[in-house]
Amino acid sequence: MRNRCQTLTDFLLTEPLTVDVEINDPVAGSFPLKCVSFDATVLHLWVHDFSRLSLELSPPEIILYMNMFMGWMRESIEQEGVSVVERFLDSSVVLLFSTRFGSANPFFDALRTARWLGDHDGLLFKPDMGIASGEVAAGFTGTPKEYAASVFGRPLLLAAASARMKPLGDMAARITFPEAEWQGFSLDEVFPLREMECRGKERMREPSAWQLGDPRSVDFPGIGETELRDICSFVPWVATVSAREKAREWFGRIKANGYYKPQK
Repeated sequence: MRNRCQTLTDFLLTEPLTVDVEINDPVAGSFPLKCVSFDATVLHLWVHDFSRLSLELSPPEIILYMNMFMGWMRESIEQEGVSVVERFLDSSVVLLFSTRFGSANPFFDALRTARWLGDHDGLLFKPDMGIASGEVAAGFTGTPKEYAASVFGRPLLLAAASARMKPLGDMAARITFPEAEWQGFSLDEVFPLREMECRGKERMREPSAWQLGDPRSVDFPGIGETELRDICSFVPWVATVSAREKAREWFGRIKANGYYKPQK
Protein backbone atom coordinates (compact mmCIF):
# COMPACT_ATOMS: atom_id res chain seq x y z
CA MET A 1 0.00 0.00 0.00
CA ARG A 2 1.37 3.42 -0.94
CA ASN A 3 1.94 6.22 1.55
CA ARG A 4 -0.90 8.70 1.41
CA CYS A 5 1.53 11.60 1.29
CA GLN A 6 5.08 11.39 0.01
CA THR A 7 7.54 14.04 -1.01
CA LEU A 8 8.64 14.49 -4.58
CA THR A 9 12.13 13.29 -3.62
CA ASP A 10 10.72 10.08 -2.10
CA PHE A 11 8.68 9.49 -5.26
CA LEU A 12 11.70 9.91 -7.55
CA LEU A 13 13.86 7.61 -5.44
CA THR A 14 11.33 4.77 -5.53
CA GLU A 15 9.90 4.98 -9.08
CA PRO A 16 11.48 3.64 -12.30
CA LEU A 17 12.81 6.58 -14.29
CA THR A 18 11.49 7.50 -17.73
CA VAL A 19 14.93 8.92 -18.62
CA ASP A 20 18.26 8.22 -16.91
CA VAL A 21 21.23 9.50 -18.93
CA GLU A 22 24.39 11.59 -18.59
CA ILE A 23 24.83 14.44 -21.08
CA ASN A 24 28.11 16.09 -22.07
CA ASP A 25 27.43 19.48 -23.61
CA PRO A 26 30.34 21.53 -25.06
CA VAL A 27 29.08 24.71 -23.37
CA ALA A 28 27.13 23.63 -20.27
CA GLY A 29 29.43 20.73 -19.40
CA SER A 30 28.42 17.34 -18.02
CA PHE A 31 25.09 16.90 -16.27
CA PRO A 32 22.46 14.17 -15.74
CA LEU A 33 18.87 13.92 -16.91
CA LYS A 34 16.91 11.79 -14.47
CA CYS A 35 13.14 12.20 -14.59
CA VAL A 36 9.75 10.50 -14.52
CA SER A 37 7.01 11.60 -16.95
CA PHE A 38 3.38 10.85 -16.08
CA ASP A 39 -0.17 12.26 -16.24
CA ALA A 40 -1.32 14.07 -13.11
CA THR A 41 -3.80 16.55 -11.72
CA VAL A 42 -2.11 19.46 -9.98
CA LEU A 43 -3.63 21.25 -6.98
CA HIS A 44 -1.71 24.48 -6.42
CA LEU A 45 -2.20 26.11 -3.01
CA TRP A 46 -0.90 29.65 -2.79
CA VAL A 47 -0.43 31.05 0.72
CA HIS A 48 -2.92 33.90 0.65
CA ASP A 49 -1.45 37.40 0.82
CA PHE A 50 2.09 36.08 1.34
CA SER A 51 3.76 39.43 0.58
CA ARG A 52 1.77 41.19 3.28
CA LEU A 53 2.48 38.36 5.72
CA SER A 54 6.21 38.73 5.04
CA LEU A 55 6.00 42.44 5.91
CA GLU A 56 3.83 42.04 9.01
CA LEU A 57 5.46 38.96 10.59
CA SER A 58 9.07 38.47 11.64
CA PRO A 59 11.08 35.82 9.73
CA PRO A 60 10.74 33.22 12.53
CA GLU A 61 7.00 33.93 12.67
CA ILE A 62 6.75 33.28 8.92
CA ILE A 63 8.38 29.87 9.44
CA LEU A 64 5.88 29.15 12.22
CA TYR A 65 3.02 30.20 9.95
CA MET A 66 4.22 28.02 7.07
CA ASN A 67 4.62 24.96 9.30
CA MET A 68 1.06 25.44 10.58
CA PHE A 69 -0.11 25.72 6.98
CA MET A 70 1.70 22.50 6.01
CA GLY A 71 0.27 20.60 9.00
CA TRP A 72 -3.25 21.76 8.14
CA MET A 73 -2.76 20.82 4.48
CA ARG A 74 -1.57 17.31 5.41
CA GLU A 75 -4.63 16.86 7.63
CA SER A 76 -6.81 17.32 4.55
CA ILE A 77 -4.98 14.46 2.83
CA GLU A 78 -5.48 12.18 5.83
CA GLN A 79 -9.16 13.05 6.15
CA GLU A 80 -9.91 12.56 2.44
CA GLY A 81 -7.87 9.33 2.30
CA VAL A 82 -6.18 10.27 -0.97
CA SER A 83 -2.65 9.51 -2.19
CA VAL A 84 -0.55 12.49 -3.27
CA VAL A 85 2.97 13.61 -3.98
CA GLU A 86 3.77 17.02 -2.50
CA ARG A 87 6.23 19.73 -3.52
CA PHE A 88 6.76 22.64 -1.13
CA LEU A 89 7.69 26.04 -2.57
CA ASP A 90 8.49 29.22 -0.63
CA SER A 91 4.97 30.67 -0.80
CA SER A 92 2.88 27.74 -2.04
CA VAL A 93 2.40 23.98 -2.03
CA VAL A 94 1.91 21.77 -5.08
CA LEU A 95 -0.02 18.51 -4.64
CA LEU A 96 0.06 15.92 -7.43
CA PHE A 97 -2.76 13.38 -7.87
CA SER A 98 -2.34 10.52 -10.35
CA THR A 99 -3.56 7.02 -11.10
CA ARG A 100 0.14 6.17 -10.91
CA PHE A 101 0.03 6.52 -7.15
CA GLY A 102 -3.47 5.50 -6.22
CA SER A 103 -6.10 7.98 -7.44
CA ALA A 104 -9.11 6.41 -9.13
CA ASN A 105 -10.10 9.88 -10.33
CA PRO A 106 -7.27 12.41 -9.81
CA PHE A 107 -9.44 15.45 -10.67
CA PHE A 108 -12.14 14.45 -8.15
CA ASP A 109 -9.50 13.75 -5.48
CA ALA A 110 -7.93 17.18 -6.03
CA LEU A 111 -11.32 18.91 -5.82
CA ARG A 112 -12.33 17.05 -2.65
CA THR A 113 -9.01 17.82 -0.97
CA ALA A 114 -9.50 21.50 -1.82
CA ARG A 115 -13.08 21.34 -0.50
CA TRP A 116 -11.86 19.92 2.83
CA LEU A 117 -9.49 22.87 3.17
CA GLY A 118 -12.31 25.33 2.49
CA ASP A 119 -14.67 23.53 4.89
CA HIS A 120 -12.14 23.35 7.76
CA ASP A 121 -10.33 26.68 7.69
CA GLY A 122 -10.40 27.29 11.42
CA LEU A 123 -7.25 29.45 11.32
CA LEU A 124 -8.33 31.54 8.31
CA PHE A 125 -5.51 30.52 5.95
CA LYS A 126 -7.81 31.14 2.94
CA PRO A 127 -5.42 29.64 0.35
CA ASP A 128 -5.80 30.52 -3.32
CA MET A 129 -6.55 27.15 -4.96
CA GLY A 130 -6.12 26.21 -8.61
CA ILE A 131 -6.33 22.87 -10.44
CA ALA A 132 -5.15 21.66 -13.86
CA SER A 133 -4.37 18.28 -15.43
CA GLY A 134 -1.98 16.89 -18.04
CA GLU A 135 1.50 15.50 -18.51
CA VAL A 136 4.20 16.52 -16.02
CA ALA A 137 7.82 15.53 -15.55
CA ALA A 138 9.42 15.19 -12.13
CA GLY A 139 13.19 15.12 -11.94
CA PHE A 140 16.34 16.29 -10.22
CA THR A 141 17.81 19.70 -11.07
CA GLY A 142 20.88 21.44 -9.68
CA THR A 143 24.65 21.03 -9.65
CA PRO A 144 26.95 18.19 -8.54
CA LYS A 145 27.08 19.84 -5.12
CA GLU A 146 23.31 19.43 -4.61
CA TYR A 147 20.37 18.22 -6.67
CA ALA A 148 16.77 19.04 -5.71
CA ALA A 149 13.54 17.37 -6.79
CA SER A 150 11.44 19.53 -9.12
CA VAL A 151 8.35 19.08 -11.26
CA PHE A 152 7.53 20.84 -14.53
CA GLY A 153 4.79 20.98 -17.15
CA ARG A 154 1.93 23.08 -18.47
CA PRO A 155 -0.49 21.90 -15.71
CA LEU A 156 1.81 23.44 -13.08
CA LEU A 157 1.65 26.82 -14.79
CA LEU A 158 -2.08 26.64 -15.47
CA ALA A 159 -3.01 25.55 -11.92
CA ALA A 160 -0.89 28.32 -10.38
CA ALA A 161 -2.32 30.95 -12.73
CA SER A 162 -5.92 29.75 -12.22
CA ALA A 163 -5.55 30.07 -8.46
CA ARG A 164 -4.67 33.74 -8.89
CA MET A 165 -7.66 34.55 -11.11
CA LYS A 166 -10.26 35.52 -8.51
CA PRO A 167 -13.71 36.34 -9.91
CA LEU A 168 -15.76 39.28 -8.69
CA GLY A 169 -17.61 38.80 -5.43
CA ASP A 170 -16.99 38.07 -1.77
CA MET A 171 -16.45 34.37 -1.08
CA ALA A 172 -15.11 32.33 1.83
CA ALA A 173 -13.23 29.80 -0.33
CA ARG A 174 -12.65 29.25 -4.05
CA ILE A 175 -11.36 26.48 -6.33
CA THR A 176 -10.59 27.48 -9.95
CA PHE A 177 -9.79 25.20 -12.90
CA PRO A 178 -10.05 25.13 -16.73
CA GLU A 179 -13.60 24.61 -17.98
CA ALA A 180 -12.36 21.66 -20.08
CA GLU A 181 -11.70 19.73 -16.83
CA TRP A 182 -15.38 19.82 -15.81
CA GLN A 183 -16.71 17.58 -18.62
CA GLY A 184 -20.36 18.08 -17.73
CA PHE A 185 -20.16 16.73 -14.17
CA SER A 186 -22.77 17.75 -11.61
CA LEU A 187 -21.72 19.36 -8.35
CA ASP A 188 -23.50 16.62 -6.37
CA GLU A 189 -21.44 14.04 -8.26
CA VAL A 190 -18.16 15.73 -7.39
CA PHE A 191 -19.14 16.84 -3.88
CA PRO A 192 -21.61 14.20 -2.59
CA LEU A 193 -23.92 15.66 0.03
CA ARG A 194 -22.92 14.58 3.52
CA GLU A 195 -25.34 13.15 6.04
CA MET A 196 -25.75 14.66 9.49
CA GLU A 197 -27.57 13.48 12.59
CA CYS A 198 -30.48 15.63 13.76
CA ARG A 199 -32.79 15.54 16.76
CA GLY A 200 -34.43 12.21 17.24
CA LYS A 201 -31.37 10.62 15.64
CA GLU A 202 -32.80 11.13 12.17
CA ARG A 203 -30.21 11.46 9.46
CA MET A 204 -30.53 14.30 6.96
CA ARG A 205 -28.39 15.47 4.09
CA GLU A 206 -26.34 18.52 4.99
CA PRO A 207 -26.88 21.39 2.54
CA SER A 208 -23.79 22.10 0.44
CA ALA A 209 -21.91 25.34 1.11
CA TRP A 210 -20.41 25.23 -2.39
CA GLN A 211 -21.77 26.64 -5.64
CA LEU A 212 -20.62 26.02 -9.23
CA GLY A 213 -19.99 29.19 -11.20
CA ASP A 214 -20.54 29.83 -14.88
CA PRO A 215 -17.61 29.56 -17.31
CA ARG A 216 -15.58 32.77 -17.68
CA SER A 217 -12.91 33.69 -20.15
CA VAL A 218 -9.44 34.81 -18.99
CA ASP A 219 -6.47 35.84 -21.12
CA PHE A 220 -3.35 34.25 -19.62
CA PRO A 221 -0.03 35.75 -20.78
CA GLY A 222 1.83 33.08 -22.75
CA ILE A 223 -1.15 30.70 -22.67
CA GLY A 224 -3.88 32.73 -24.35
CA GLU A 225 -7.64 32.86 -23.92
CA THR A 226 -8.78 30.16 -21.47
CA GLU A 227 -12.22 29.27 -20.16
CA LEU A 228 -12.24 28.86 -16.38
CA ARG A 229 -14.75 27.52 -13.86
CA ASP A 230 -14.99 28.28 -10.15
CA ILE A 231 -16.51 26.32 -7.28
CA CYS A 232 -17.02 28.72 -4.39
CA SER A 233 -18.16 28.57 -0.79
CA PHE A 234 -19.99 31.60 0.59
CA VAL A 235 -20.16 30.37 4.20
CA PRO A 236 -17.38 32.17 6.12
CA TRP A 237 -15.52 30.65 9.03
CA VAL A 238 -15.97 32.37 12.39
CA ALA A 239 -12.57 31.92 14.03
CA THR A 240 -11.45 33.06 17.48
CA VAL A 241 -7.86 33.46 16.30
CA SER A 242 -6.15 33.52 12.89
CA ALA A 243 -2.97 31.69 11.90
CA ARG A 244 -1.25 35.09 11.66
CA GLU A 245 -2.14 35.90 15.27
CA LYS A 246 -1.26 32.40 16.41
CA ALA A 247 2.21 32.60 14.83
CA ARG A 248 2.84 35.80 16.81
CA GLU A 249 1.49 34.17 19.96
CA TRP A 250 3.71 31.07 19.63
CA PHE A 251 6.81 33.12 18.92
CA GLY A 252 6.05 35.33 21.91
CA ARG A 253 5.98 32.22 24.12
CA ILE A 254 9.23 30.98 22.59
CA LYS A 255 10.98 34.26 23.41
CA ALA A 256 9.42 34.43 26.89
CA ASN A 257 10.79 30.95 27.67
CA GLY A 258 14.31 31.79 26.51
CA TYR A 259 14.32 29.59 23.39
CA TYR A 260 15.02 32.49 21.00
CA LYS A 261 18.77 33.16 20.91
CA PRO A 262 19.54 35.64 18.12
CA GLN A 263 23.12 35.81 16.89
CA LYS A 264 24.90 39.11 17.48
